[in-house]
Amino acid sequence: MTNRAKFFYNGILLTAVGLSVRTVGLIFGAFVSRAVGAEGTGLYTLIMTVYSFAVTFATSGISLTVTRLVAAAIGEGRGGSVGGILRGAMLYALVFSFSASAVLFFGAGIFAERIIFDSRSVISLRILSFSLVPAAMSAVFSGYFVGIKKISCNAAVQVVTQFVKISLTVLLVVKAAERGTEAAVAALCIGISIAEAAAFLLMLLQFLTDRLRRERSVGSLEMKPVLGMALPLAFSAYIRSGLLTLEHILIPKRLSDGGSDSSEALSSYGTLHGMALPLVLYPMSPLSSFSGLLVPEFAENGGGESRMRRITSEVMNNTLAYATAIAVFLYVFSEELGYIIYNSYEAGIYIALIAPIVPIMYLDHVTDSMLKGIGEHVYSMWVNISDSFLSIILVWFLIPKLGIGGYALVIIIMEAYNFALSLIRLRKRISFSLSSVRALILPAVSAFFATHLSKKLFVMNGTVTTPIWLVLKIVFAASIFLGSFMILTKVHTRVKKTRVKTDG
Repeated sequence: MTNRAKFFYNGILLTAVGLSVRTVGLIFGAFVSRAVGAEGTGLYTLIMTVYSFAVTFATSGISLTVTRLVAAAIGEGRGGSVGGILRGAMLYALVFSFSASAVLFFGAGIFAERIIFDSRSVISLRILSFSLVPAAMSAVFSGYFVGIKKISCNAAVQVVTQFVKISLTVLLVVKAAERGTEAAVAALCIGISIAEAAAFLLMLLQFLTDRLRRERSVGSLEMKPVLGMALPLAFSAYIRSGLLTLEHILIPKRLSDGGSDSSEALSSYGTLHGMALPLVLYPMSPLSSFSGLLVPEFAENGGGESRMRRITSEVMNNTLAYATAIAVFLYVFSEELGYIIYNSYEAGIYIALIAPIVPIMYLDHVTDSMLKGIGEHVYSMWVNISDSFLSIILVWFLIPKLGIGGYALVIIIMEAYNFALSLIRLRKRISFSLSSVRALILPAVSAFFATHLSKKLFVMNGTVTTPIWLVLKIVFAASIFLGSFMILTKVHTRVKKTRVKTDG
């Protein structure tokens, strides 16, 4: 199998698994939202914000570090050093994850009182502390499998983890919800912790099997390259995660300062960040799958600059075309999506509000992956830190005046800021071409035509729209979009060729 074929095989595999996992996750998220309510969703989101910072500290950029070092070692013919790299990465991950676990467990009361401002979060934080060591070790193994381009291992773990998490959580939440918000949120956290333990065990089993097949030599311990790459990534991640945590803690607080009561503020925050944003990011699963594979592809740098230019041009044009179509679909079907999935018209309003910046969000994600692949992770670090710092300033001033809509405005402004800086840096390193007609205008026209035709034919809307009816509307619109986009693309290509011949 050629490298290109293997790349697309791995990407399609990850996309299939990722979409399946995210689809189930989206349905599961809708179940959770209905089970614990908007206030419970808001509290759970705040707890996960603190937990995310703990995970960041525990993993400390180790997955990307292992991916790049392993891919580079293989590309340079130093396969024997992989074992030493992994030993160094595991030691690094254990030190940081044990530290993070201890801090989260013993400091749960302080975090609940002084950061989340809700004592109901103490039990949940302590439960989550037990998942940090397994999560860090899984990150090492995940980075290794991406580095050797054996993506099926990570895909299998995703499926098993999601199954364990959802099965346990549904059983626990249904019973716990009767005892109140605190018990229901704690049940969610128990599901996460057990799922992380299961993921680690499965990762470990696959890793040991793979290493026995490849070689029995463990190699000498290589801490220097691991520290040289992981520490800058960790430093970046710590600062940004800390700032993100502060930003999300400030949102309900500043909503309250603007006149909302605490319960209403938590509900609004939960609706936007716990319902609308996950749905907006759901279609990004295929991009996440392929962009993650770009890191080892660029790290190996086989084929030189011309290959990197070709790959970058293809990726950027295809991403923009896909994201443009998704933005139109989300905007047109926002009302039905909010009501059918979350039983919330407010969620639909936020989906429509965020939809126009979907192309920027998706492109920024892919651009960031390519920058990491070419060794620009330090630059990305400073861009992300400045993004988070400016977000906090905007949250502080805009939310009391504009309410939760102010936070939506912050998302829009900062996504544009982050993408602009990342794009400028990528263009300096790699000269690529971007077709505004093929990647922006044609998909936008096709998507508007398809979605509005579907809305005309499938007339039912709002509260009378059933889930199957909405699925039919979207599937029909997607079919019309693909057909019209292919036709317009062929016409555009022919016109372009005709102009070239005429000019010649």
